[in-house]
Amino acid sequence: MAGTDSYGQGVVVAALSDAPNAEVLARNLADAIVQLTVMRFNSASARAATITSPLEGMTTWLKDTNLLYTYDGTQWVAQPSLIMDWTPLSSLGSYAGGFSASTPPPRMRKISLLGTEVWEYEGAINISSLAPNATTTMFTFNSAHRPVTGRTFPAGSSAHYTARITVASSGTLTVSVPIEAGSGVGKVWLDGIRITNPAA
Repeated sequence: MAGTDSYGQGVVVAALSDAPNAEVLARNLADAIVQLTVMRFNSASARAATITSPLEGMTTWLKDTNLLYTYDGTQWVAQPSLIMDWTPLSSLGSYAGGFSASTPPPRMRKISLLGTEVWEYEGAINISSLAPNATTTMFTFNSAHRPVTGRTFPAGSSAHYTARITVASSGTLTVSVPIEAGSGVGKVWLDGIRITNPAA
């Protein structure tokens, strides 16, 4: 009598007492094992046509979205994936005069969360001179790293006043501080800046 695998995954294993049948043996193994692997499909519709009754924990890769999906018992959920690893800003554009990489070095990465692209920033930028109550360009991103719509964020500064950081659709990374900060701002931090859906 046939049994199952030692890991409780439901893979049927033929017993020595079973009548020889290579086709049944091969199909039992293939059908059980394939559903436990990462299955590849051209699209969600192709997946739906093939997997009509998905089981919780099944994992698939869709070629049209280049994303990994896991079935949670109710729906297929896109898994986080890395689009661009942490990359120094110096490789993504150019600093304006008077601005430079600080410690920790400013970096950017791009990830996909639940099918939505997210850009994240970290690190600090040195400032040699900054006029308060004015918007000043620190850095300009190359075209591949510019959001369709500009976004503005609060950020820490060495003067203990909150700075306003803007990542503009033109690619400029600008900073402004309140007049109370005076001219003593020597560094701003990008930690926590996060753009969700930069194509919007």
